[in-house]
Amino acid sequence: MTMNIIIADDHPIVLAGVRDVIAGDTRYNIIGQALSPAALVEMMRALKPDLVICDYNMPDDDPLGDGIKLISYLHRHFPLCKVLVLTMISTPSMVAAMYRAGAHAVVRKEGDLRELRTALAILQSRRTYRPQLAAVRPPSPGSDNIPALSPRELEVIRLFVNGMTVSEIAKHLNRSSKTVSTQKVSAMRKLGTQSDQDLITFCLESDLFR
Repeated sequence: MTMNIIIADDHPIVLAGVRDVIAGDTRYNIIGQALSPAALVEMMRALKPDLVICDYNMPDDDPLGDGIKLISYLHRHFPLCKVLVLTMISTPSMVAAMYRAGAHAVVRKEGDLRELRTALAILQSRRTYRPQLAAVRPPSPGSDNIPALSPRELEVIRLFVNGMTVSEIAKHLNRSSKTVSTQKVSAMRKLGTQSDQDLITFCLESDLFR
């Protein structure tokens, strides 16, 4: 299922960076770009996106320029839309406040934005992305240290990382949910991952399904 996305940031270079991360991935479709909170709200009313990727702070003399106010407003007025916040802030209390206000993911701007791919995959799988939980560091791509998974485990993990739930995978593969869950847990144990988020991060960063 394609996720329709609006991106908003008062710095065009950041918008370009986000577009570069998403470009070519058929799971995501950018349907609009905004440079201010007012433009973002107007665009969301007209286009009704599945996800908004927005800067935490877009001043522009707008009442919603403050990050928490903007997140809260989006959460209240567009409850079906997920909110991914881009920010330079890393203070745990501030990040926690963003989640309390209604954010579904918080991604820090420093780095090469590769973390954005992980966050998007987790949101696509109907989960909340919490960066402080992603502590797994997978082997480098192509490493012989990646444990061998069975063909069925690989199939289950591939579908899971692409956004399907265990019950959806079971229906798709004509297996019981219990069997699929067992295969997923077995794969996670072999890969040394402790949570769904760790598993998705591992698969994306190690290019397990490239």
